[in-house]
Amino acid sequence: MSASTDEIQKLANEALQAALHEAEAGQSAQAEALYHAVLRLQPGRAEAHFGLGVLERRAGNAGAAIPHFASALQAAPGEAEIWLAYIEALMEARQFSTARELVALGRQHGLEGLEVDAFERQLDAGGEPDPGDIEAAAALYAQGRMEAAGDAARALTERFPQHGFGWKLLAAVLYKKRDLTRAMEAMRRAVNYAPDDAETLCNFGLLLKRSGQFEEAKSVLEQSIALRADNAYAHNYLAGALSDLGLLDEARTSARTALDLAPDYLDALQSLAVIYEREGKTEDAVATYRCVLDRKADHLDAFSNLLFCLSHTIGITPAELFREHRRYGQLLEARAAALGTPPAWDNTREPGRCLRVGFVSGDFRHHAVASFIAPIFRSLAGRPGLSLHAYHNFPAHDNVTAELRALVPQWRDIAEFDDVAVERLIRADGIDILIDLSGPTAYNRLLVFARKPAPLQATWIGYPGTTGLATMDYLLTDRRLVPPGRFDDQFTEKLAYLPLSAAFTPAPDAPGLVAPPALKNGYLTFGSFNRLSKFSPHVVSVWGKLLRALPDARLVLAGLPEGGSGYALLRGWLQDEGIDLERVRFHPRMGMLDYLALHNEIDICLDTFPYSGGTTTFHALYMGVPTLTLAGNTMAGRQTVCVLEHSGLAQFVADDEDDFVRKGIAASRDLAALATLRAGLRAGSPLWAEDAVQRIADGLDNALRHMWERWCAGLPPESFVAPSAPRHA
Repeated sequence: MSASTDEIQKLANEALQAALHEAEAGQSAQAEALYHAVLRLQPGRAEAHFGLGVLERRAGNAGAAIPHFASALQAAPGEAEIWLAYIEALMEARQFSTARELVALGRQHGLEGLEVDAFERQLDAGGEPDPGDIEAAAALYAQGRMEAAGDAARALTERFPQHGFGWKLLAAVLYKKRDLTRAMEAMRRAVNYAPDDAETLCNFGLLLKRSGQFEEAKSVLEQSIALRADNAYAHNYLAGALSDLGLLDEARTSARTALDLAPDYLDALQSLAVIYEREGKTEDAVATYRCVLDRKADHLDAFSNLLFCLSHTIGITPAELFREHRRYGQLLEARAAALGTPPAWDNTREPGRCLRVGFVSGDFRHHAVASFIAPIFRSLAGRPGLSLHAYHNFPAHDNVTAELRALVPQWRDIAEFDDVAVERLIRADGIDILIDLSGPTAYNRLLVFARKPAPLQATWIGYPGTTGLATMDYLLTDRRLVPPGRFDDQFTEKLAYLPLSAAFTPAPDAPGLVAPPALKNGYLTFGSFNRLSKFSPHVVSVWGKLLRALPDARLVLAGLPEGGSGYALLRGWLQDEGIDLERVRFHPRMGMLDYLALHNEIDICLDTFPYSGGTTTFHALYMGVPTLTLAGNTMAGRQTVCVLEHSGLAQFVADDEDDFVRKGIAASRDLAALATLRAGLRAGSPLWAEDAVQRIADGLDNALRHMWERWCAGLPPESFVAPSAPRHA
């Protein structure tokens, strides 16, 4: 039975809305497929033809966009937006005579306005602005007069919409204003009109890298360098894109080229430090970060990266690590103080009223933090005692962003705002408790927290350690991760203990469990899925003791970048320990299902230290594979301990390195116990039990209320344990 006209219309409308959503989220391939689906249902649908044209123009294919706009205009000749897009595409494709004819035809159809006038002026002027106008506009930007430079750039784009300079300058101004989305649109136009301008391509590459489009950034930056090989900025931006793609050898070469061209270029030196860190060369990374800070003590990005790197460093004491975090916090506080005295809060001290709770993060996207916070948002949404607000600090959206946005009624995109503007926004929203989900990691807004725009502030999930800020009142954790009374001197914050620190959401299509492979193989297979930066010669030496004690055992190392010096370094460490590489299998990064399935070939995972596993430990446990860990003396060193103890697997927690080897040997000698454990892990852990999210959400709700009641009573923050039961049963 064929579908009715109404049914077809409904299906087409739904597909069109989905296409628009995907296009807005930057998912061009999905949007294109949906637009074509609309056209299969309704071949003359103007919105679908128009959408395909817009996608082609965004991709820099003005010529390919033209037939789509022509079809859209034929279907909807009264839509001014289609006329303008069609004319602009013709001009981008340098089909000026056709563009002139379309402008004239558009006027006959009643098309008027400043943009049409600008097209005509552009066609009449031959497309070239006066060099003096270009120099004057560029001078305004160089002087830091962004408003005036923006006005000059817009004037140039209106008078000469086909000339690249105006768009390039406008993109630069918008980038300075943190408006990455509109900066990207302007820069794409600049590239269309000036495809051989090395500086334009360099700037475009930076924007692509900042928005996470690493492959395209790599291609564009390589084009820029081919046109002008002496541009240190282009080499450094390329180093960043290559590093994010896991091409660490190439990235290191690009960073060193940038430094050869500009020895005082600190961002290039920091890029080199990041590459060292990702290669597992922790000592080199620390030394390079310190070199950056020696030259510029307030380089916040280098400082936050140093803190993360130090958390991985063998031999650093908890006291030393805390001192470095406090130095970072004091630097932020000094910057905050330079902005003047913060205004007083307007929040009313009513203990029982609805609380306005704000969450600040750069990771409301495809990121581990989002996977942990999303179920909590779902559970908290609609609770009468809470009003949720989200402050999203990443310059681009994806499908995860869209899902999270649907859960939080008050959503703010703040990537384009400076810290002062964000502070004002939070104060205007009347936030009672502000929660940081980043710590000193990328895209944090800790300078805003240093200004304390809300009466109470807490940090959670994003970083296993202190923020170093005296203005951060609480750190949300649990008693397995940070045992009460043992590590309090490692935090500027008071500790608020939840029933669980986080709930894990397993992949819905995860492979089924199998028996321990040792039963079939006759030998034990150890494994690790940790990133390369967590490895060190010391970690490998402890593993080596275990592997030498079990000469038939094998080792699987997965999730590593292919090749490169870091990979070679790891192989060398294994050989230094006398481990025959025939006993070791290396696997590069892979998709989620392949990654999970590989656990079926592993009996026990081996943890890294002093920075232990996080999400990898959750995944392994869900696949029935316990992780042998060494209990650390910092929050970062107890992440796996926390997961294991909540799951009743304390027998896999070692007290010291010798105990690590003893426990590994003991587990290998009782395969029946390992098989029983493996079969029951997925069903038995409280970390993904049906009530896990509810317990955490109730605990968080109670914790927030307790914090608030103390503030209303004029009492200072204190460490406390939040009950997991609902406050009002």
